[in-house]
Amino acid sequence: MKSSATAAVSSAAAVLVSLATAGGASAASAAVAPSATTAKPAHLTLHAMPVGTVRFSRLSHSRLGLQVTIHGLTPGSSHFVDLMLVSGQRVTRFSTLTANSGGSAFETLTSGYTGLVPHGSQVIIRMGTTVTNSAVLPIAETGRLGGVWRTEKLRSVEVGWNGVHWGTPQGHATVSYNARRKTLTVVVSASGITPGPHAAHIHVGSCENQGAVKYMLGDLSANKNGRVVHAVRVFKHVTSPIPARGWYLNIHQGNTGDIQDGSGKPTIYFRPLLCANIKGSRG
Repeated sequence: MKSSATAAVSSAAAVLVSLATAGGASAASAAVAPSATTAKPAHLTLHAMPVGTVRFSRLSHSRLGLQVTIHGLTPGSSHFVDLMLVSGQRVTRFSTLTANSGGSAFETLTSGYTGLVPHGSQVIIRMGTTVTNSAVLPIAETGRLGGVWRTEKLRSVEVGWNGVHWGTPQGHATVSYNARRKTLTVVVSASGITPGPHAAHIHVGSCENQGAVKYMLGDLSANKNGRVVHAVRVFKHVTSPIPARGWYLNIHQGNTGDIQDGSGKPTIYFRPLLCANIKGSRG
């Protein structure tokens, strides 16, 4: 059920391999060739990441298990998953959740806990697997749990480095192509994210199966209220229109300088905050 973390991290490097060259509008797609001309702009609703569900189960010897279905994680990343009381005390820590090279996971996590799931407790997925302040921050959580076991939706949350909760990110964007001028224009607005710079890209692939960078938008700056207000990026010398499918827009938690390590692999700051699949239209 669980893929090798080492192999996943190695494969995940492909997501960032074109970061050094994707800034120019003429950068070639690594995977998907445009298949449709477009005159109408693509209007996007940016969805908070990650997206998923959890469900409890009983494993051998009455140990508590947790089935996790999720996408929108950092490709190849590993995450602590905790069952927490309202008081902030941890009931149990499950086995490590590991994302594949596309940022998704479907795993049954194990624990040594054999008791009941306390009323009002919640499952929290954390940013990483170290004891650093950044890694222990929550990135997704359930609501408060009742006494009935059922599939529970995860809610994405954004918590700043100083512990300030910004809620669930949201936003919208417009991507438009001008065939006469050969320009691609991207306009982004967002809220509920930590103030400061956030890397943003158009990638090939999808929010569900992340891929390499197509266009680098440069860092988007969130103001003191956690808002990106009408950020505009224009790419010139673009000779191909928006494809019918195969691109997605992603806003990351970190900035361009900290979302990858020295070898080009994603760091925990690569974590997707907001994402939307881009669909070109004919006409």
